[in-house]
Amino acid sequence: MQGHTDRGYGGMINHSSGLVRELYCKMKSQQLRPRVLVSYVREPYVYAAGNVRVTFDSNIRSTLFHRGFLEEAVTDIGVADNPGEMILEVKFDAFLPEVIQMLLQTPGIRQQAYSKYGACRRFG
Repeated sequence: MQGHTDRGYGGMINHSSGLVRELYCKMKSQQLRPRVLVSYVREPYVYAAGNVRVTFDSNIRSTLFHRGFLEEAVTDIGVADNPGEMILEVKFDAFLPEVIQMLLQTPGIRQQAYSKYGACRRFG
């Protein structure tokens, strides 16, 4: 039986992933608690030259009144100001190949900072 103070996280200490065990230890020692669950649909692409990662994120959603961690069922809502829009994110290591630069010069695409977490915290 898990301890009352573990709030359902107790199984994390014996998890096969070291990252999950480390998270559990930090949650216990620093009293960290989940604040919001961010969910979205991601379509990823990788371009080997320059180790470019291109992702399209859509249907960004946030939980409502979510206080647990690893719950089976959650209630969520869309957070997009303009439903149907996608977030295009491009990450690269050493350089951005010219072919990718040219693709990004598409009319109608605007560059701006966007935080999925920040957008979701407005509601959750």
